Amino acid sequence: MTELEPESIVRLEAGAVVLLDQRRLPDEQVELRCTTSAEVAEAIRTLAVRGAPAIGIAAAYGYALAAERGDDLDAAFATLAAARPTAVNLRWALDDMARVLRPLAGAKRLR
Repeated sequence: MTELEPESIVRLEAGAVVLLDQRRLPDEQVELRCTTSAEVAEAIRTLAVRGAPAIGIAAAYGYALAAERGDDLDAAFATLAAARPTAVNLRWALDDMARVLRPLAGAKRLR
């Protein structure tokens, strides 16, 4: 198998987080399209996403997706954090994203 570019492992697109389904490797390279933060959490929980950096990035993108959709950010945070509670990169990424996006979401609701 050839070396993969980072965006082929996990990327954020309009309305979706697209992940390389690592459960299918090495036989197939299949993309998993997640349109909600809950779907991203399920992909993390079921090991479709593996490796600390990829898990953290997927969680951050899942949280960004929730913000884009106007979903409840506290619920998205909790769902994503519970997907792999011992993953340090996951929690670090969510905490960092929450610091940025929660104030923006609150300002948007006030308008």
